[in-house]
Amino acid sequence: MKKITRLMLSVAFSVLTIVAYAQPATSAPTPTVPAARVISIFSNAYTNVANTNFFPGWGQVTTYNAITVGATDNVIKYANMNYQGIQFGSTQDVSSMKYLHLDVWTSDANAATFPVALIWTTSEKTITKPVATNGSWTSLDIPLSEFTGAILTTANQLKFQSNEWFVSGAAGSSSKYTTIYLDNIYFWTDVVPSLTVSATTLTVNQPANSTKTFDITTAGTWTVASDQTWLTPSSTSGTGNATITLTAQANASYLARTATVTIIGSGTTKTITVTQNATIPAPAPVPTALAANVKSIFSDTYTPAVTVTAFDNWWNMAIGDCTYAAGNAGKVMITTAGGNCGGPLFMGTPLNASTMSQLHVDVFPTSTMDIGLKLVTISNGESTGWVSLGTLTANQWNTVNVPLTSFVMTAKTDVKQVGFVTTASFGTFYMDNLYFHTGATAVKNVYENESVKIYPSAAKSTLNLKSDMDVNQIVISNLLGQTIQSVKINSMQKTIDVSNLSAGNYFMSIQLVNGESVNRKFIKL
Repeated sequence: MKKITRLMLSVAFSVLTIVAYAQPATSAPTPTVPAARVISIFSNAYTNVANTNFFPGWGQVTTYNAITVGATDNVIKYANMNYQGIQFGSTQDVSSMKYLHLDVWTSDANAATFPVALIWTTSEKTITKPVATNGSWTSLDIPLSEFTGAILTTANQLKFQSNEWFVSGAAGSSSKYTTIYLDNIYFWTDVVPSLTVSATTLTVNQPANSTKTFDITTAGTWTVASDQTWLTPSSTSGTGNATITLTAQANASYLARTATVTIIGSGTTKTITVTQNATIPAPAPVPTALAANVKSIFSDTYTPAVTVTAFDNWWNMAIGDCTYAAGNAGKVMITTAGGNCGGPLFMGTPLNASTMSQLHVDVFPTSTMDIGLKLVTISNGESTGWVSLGTLTANQWNTVNVPLTSFVMTAKTDVKQVGFVTTASFGTFYMDNLYFHTGATAVKNVYENESVKIYPSAAKSTLNLKSDMDVNQIVISNLLGQTIQSVKINSMQKTIDVSNLSAGNYFMSIQLVNGESVNRKFIKL
């Protein structure tokens, strides 16, 4: 009796032992392939294809359970498996992958030969792989090339079978159907996909809304982001090669601006620097002083009275050339700190300004509102302090006439330089029409100088100009004083195209060769 009891206890213990070890006690090896090189079907290590069905009804006798190993590791259990499919949540293009990875655990000797099938939208291919049956994990990395004939661009299912069903089908013995556990089912490649872009820098020249494109080349997925809201990518994410359009909003600030576009793909980051050039202002108002009353330093309207040898940087002021509409030359001045200064130098031909009464300048400030002037002479050095241009309005032309008495110095008979400074702020401003004058102007109103005519007074597409002397140029402005159009004439008669103007009332300033400026009014139909 005692022997029988011992025997029964021994059998019971053995049964308990088998039951206790009938499923994995430890997790499968943690995957180490970077996510950028993986298309995952089932794994805690990656983002899996959404809406995948792990137990589609194919008429199988297999049972399915999702178990947890340890605290968090999810594992698939297929028991009494004749065959079993996995239906992907969507068709997958795995052509850029090289392997199908599976972690398989079983203690079933009938599972030593394990058939695995890859299925695509039109057919399937099954191969067999050996796995350990001693209750340890077998990691399979099956080359996709073994699934001969597979169309890898339309993979949509996997199928697992017991070898008994694979060989004999329904005629086989159901006692040989197997129990397996699966984890970490994913496609992967050991080839690191490269990420290239067609350019690393782009310049957007147009001030209005404009687009530029660049190409992304990668075998994997990518994302695109801009750090500035004024530059918008046409796509923010995708897979494979693509052409992305960057749309730049109109640059109304009159300043250059820069955006960084970041492309992340296949584990690699690329950046593109996009610069949108500054918007150039419309030309400054046309000066009205008679040429005989002017000694010009810098202006398209007058003959220079001096030879400017350089626009000199006194201290950290960058001075560059710019061209306004109709070819008018201008200067753009950029400072980086309060006190930055510089200006035109004409030391080789000093100017006698003693007969002048004012210094005229037009400035268009974009990001500095505090601008001052100083005169420098050969015999008396610099004028005392800086003379402020006063309260300025941003993003429009400010015409300032500074009395020469404001520049405190002994005499102004040999002026060699005019200096500009940003006194309390820094940034950018444009400059034009820098000249000395006597203060007298020669602006004629619409009722004077009848020898200058424009007709008809209401025009649909063209205006005719006629004068008894040569006209240098005409400038058309709206009722707000904003310059709309500027045309070089250099003759006594001209037909002027106004077809592009909106309907409304306009002024025309007509600059004669003698320096006189005549105003006329017309209506655009």
